[in-house]
Amino acid sequence: MDKKKKKILFMSVFVVGLMTLIAGTVFLVLNLTRGTEVADGEYLVSVDRWVLADSEDKVEWKFTEIGKGSLTTNAHTNDYDFIWALEENKLKIETDWLYDLENEYNYSLNQDTGELILSADDVEYRFVAQQ
Repeated sequence: MDKKKKKILFMSVFVVGLMTLIAGTVFLVLNLTRGTEVADGEYLVSVDRWVLADSEDKVEWKFTEIGKGSLTTNAHTNDYDFIWALEENKLKIETDWLYDLENEYNYSLNQDTGELILSADDVEYRFVAQQ
């Protein structure tokens, strides 16, 4: 290999390496400055209770652990257990009410504002995080 080809090969490897270093640095800085967002399920559990907004009823949900929770619709006169799962932007809940209820909601969770929005059958429910 003559000197000219070696120089071109060296410069090419150097430029590619430099571009990789710059891209890696940019991604590192972006990851370090990004907020620490938690998985949706973990965030639901971390909140003390979720209260239905704009409701005169005393509807509260509490996600006690991954997959389990309890709810009340009357300020804890009656509490009901439920099991839950998050699958593909859907919240599935099975409630041990007077009889077993199975509900499925499309959900949107905003961890910054503490809002959980559920929708099903053109009806929307907005829950607010309470610490």
